[in-house]
Amino acid sequence: MLLNVGFGLAIIAALLMLVVAWGVSWYGDHLSAAATVNGQTITKDAYGKALAVNLWRADYQSRRLRTLLAAGHIRPTDQETRQALLDQRLQQASALTLGQLIDGTIQAELASKQGVTVSDADIDARIKQEATTDELRSSWVISVAPTLATGESVATQAEKDAAKAKADAALTDLKAGKDWVEVSKAVSGDAAKDTGGAIGFIDKNASLDTAFVDAVMAVAKDTPTDVIAGADGTYRIGKVTEIIAPVEDTTFLTQVTDAGISMDDFRAAIRRDSNRAKLSDAVIAQYLAPGPQRKVSEIFIQEGRSEAGPSAVRVRHILYSPNGDPNTASKVAETDPAWAAAKAKADATYTKLKADISQFDSIARAESDEGSAKTTGGKLPYFSTDDAIDASFAAAIFADGLQPGQLLEPVKSAFGWHVVQIQRYPPDADFAAGLKTDIDSGKTTFAVAARDASDDGSAAQGGDLGWIGKGQITETREQAIFAAPVGKVSDPLTVAGEGIYLFLVSAEENRAPDAAQKKIIEASAFSAWYSKQKATYKVTRDSNVTGSTSG
Repeated sequence: MLLNVGFGLAIIAALLMLVVAWGVSWYGDHLSAAATVNGQTITKDAYGKALAVNLWRADYQSRRLRTLLAAGHIRPTDQETRQALLDQRLQQASALTLGQLIDGTIQAELASKQGVTVSDADIDARIKQEATTDELRSSWVISVAPTLATGESVATQAEKDAAKAKADAALTDLKAGKDWVEVSKAVSGDAAKDTGGAIGFIDKNASLDTAFVDAVMAVAKDTPTDVIAGADGTYRIGKVTEIIAPVEDTTFLTQVTDAGISMDDFRAAIRRDSNRAKLSDAVIAQYLAPGPQRKVSEIFIQEGRSEAGPSAVRVRHILYSPNGDPNTASKVAETDPAWAAAKAKADATYTKLKADISQFDSIARAESDEGSAKTTGGKLPYFSTDDAIDASFAAAIFADGLQPGQLLEPVKSAFGWHVVQIQRYPPDADFAAGLKTDIDSGKTTFAVAARDASDDGSAAQGGDLGWIGKGQITETREQAIFAAPVGKVSDPLTVAGEGIYLFLVSAEENRAPDAAQKKIIEASAFSAWYSKQKATYKVTRDSNVTGSTSG
């Protein structure tokens, strides 16, 4: 009897151990932390449910893209681009899902502080939006790009003006009733110009120039758009010949539940999306309200990779290549008259600059055969003797005894004849401090210093950035600008990984953001604000989920 009792107790103990082991395993798989936010647990069960929702949503969008492609209602390039993004999201689904849950937890708390709430109606509206295809428009384009001279990579203002005038004339002809295809054949640079430049159906997210897409999505059917200046420098006119209204998939929610996803889990994911969108709107609205703005000019001295190298030096140059093309210069025979012509130009410019070095920037932008000179004024980054550069050019700029500001006699390289000025030697911190001293003492003006020393695109305009308000630029630069005294040059601001900034604030007013400022704020202000808020939270992640334990 005792043996039987003992055997029974052993069996019970074994069963209890199995139950405990099963409980521990179940807890580890479901209730243990996939992540924590300030000690608040995001369970693996919540993570698994959110991952299932994300995988289904990606699959649904892939099926929709295939349907649109089969119907000819999406351009193949747009389908491929969007599918590639979906594939990337699927590859990173684990980390992205956990990141969404972490952000959702933080943003729910931030939203509460901002007075933001998400209602069931908000969730219903967002679900309807996700179930609905965007409006589709069968679109056409006439493109006019600036004609670049040989060796150019950036259009001059005159070339841009000529392209704009050509596009304007084409629009005038279209409004006068001239046939679209006829105009397209005559002026368009689009590959499909002979058939009118048909680009197929597009929606608001088409992979085309943003300003052009916005214009096409707003224009009336069979009416040409205005001439649209693209970010790529091309001028475009569009038209629409067919419009397909948005279509809601009435089986959307049925497909969700048929996939084994509970409606509570799906709505929780949509709630996170809605909360982020409404929080973003609330934050951006604060930046879009009228507030203090400052009129700012900037000198930016870019951090140089070779600044710490041996014999480091920064120069600027004006290049005259044989036949105006540095890419083919090495193939031009030494006896070719094109080399003599290039040297004659370099000699003439050298003589002109010896008399007035202040012309360097304007001549470089107007005449240099280096394409980027039109935007840089011929300024080059730091070079050191460790860098692989043309031997003749190197021998000239690393010669002993050269002084900042010194103009060198024309130098021949494999690319042409260079007119070179030594700009400075490191460290840039000392150079920036010296610039401030020179400006403060009246030895030079901020505009001239910006023109000759700044690596920012605003250098040609004397560093003028226009009006700067809150939420437009990085917080570090913003704080420096709003701390600077009006009418005086700020102390140099060093930003690791970027470079050194000097600011001149010429005025301050209470203003509402203009259209350009609004666009910048809407694109970046929330992410910058949220990054700062998120940094105050302690977040951990289970390395088995993401491969990282913190972030």
